[in-house]
Amino acid sequence: MCTLITVLLFPAAVHGTWRLIRHRDGELIEASHTFGPMELATADVPRALSRRDQDIAARVDSLLTTRSLTVVFQPICHLGTGEVVGVEALTRIIGPPFRSVDQWFTDAESIGRGLELEFLALKMALAAAAGLPAHVYVAVNLSPSACLDVRLSGIVRKSGLRPERIVVELTERSPVADYARLTAALAPLRSAGVRIAIDDVGAGFSSMRHILRLNPELIKLDRSIVAGVDTNPGQKALLAAMLSFSSHIGAGLVAEGIETSSELATLAELGVKTGQGYLLGRPSVLRAIGSHSWWRNRLPTSAIDDRHHIQG
Repeated sequence: MCTLITVLLFPAAVHGTWRLIRHRDGELIEASHTFGPMELATADVPRALSRRDQDIAARVDSLLTTRSLTVVFQPICHLGTGEVVGVEALTRIIGPPFRSVDQWFTDAESIGRGLELEFLALKMALAAAAGLPAHVYVAVNLSPSACLDVRLSGIVRKSGLRPERIVVELTERSPVADYARLTAALAPLRSAGVRIAIDDVGAGFSSMRHILRLNPELIKLDRSIVAGVDTNPGQKALLAAMLSFSSHIGAGLVAEGIETSSELATLAELGVKTGQGYLLGRPSVLRAIGSHSWWRNRLPTSAIDDRHHIQG
């Protein structure tokens, strides 16, 4: 009877949780992992933590408690006039332990606290954006999981920013399990005026699926497509095709990672209206932006000379 019960219960146990116990250098190690359909539904539910996860939890707790984050803005410029029309909000983590922002978010997600960190970064970005000129929009990076969370609409509403000044960037590297559900979750925000952008288009294989299923207002071309466009006929042809495609679906095109005057001139000649990159402006904190007359004619003189043939 015991054997029969064990056989019947084993598939359910495997589907839910596995544990691995082994010896390493004389130390007993226990690791656990939950997977399957229930994992998505319990993303932020506390669970038993391994020693490694306890260390991560302590770091994340400290970060969330001290709010040791800052926000920098990178300008998004009109390639004809040089005027700043928008900014991308980027999170920076300050204080030890020093590790990349991506690693912080990965660690937080690994212990089920990714959304807490993501929403803290969002709140701080929207609060900082209140100091931007009224005509400038702010683009914020969010995961599909954050877009599905009921807290998102409340954060946007309480920010005090007009919804039409907010762009939600969904990276094409993030998988979307259910487009219908994501579309329904975003619908109230979009009805209020929030725009959707697909980020990093061209960096992977999900871009066109994201675009076709979500019908974004903006398409952001990855640096991998922009770099060297001035000398590569294939990239020029691809950009021309993307311009035609985006025009047919009513989406704007933003070129990311513009670093040379020649790239800028080629993009503008092809008809790309807006872009961002180190040539146009590096990420800066708001007070530094205000002290350097950041808002108009941001294109370097050399770039302006190189694009004398470009129409505004």
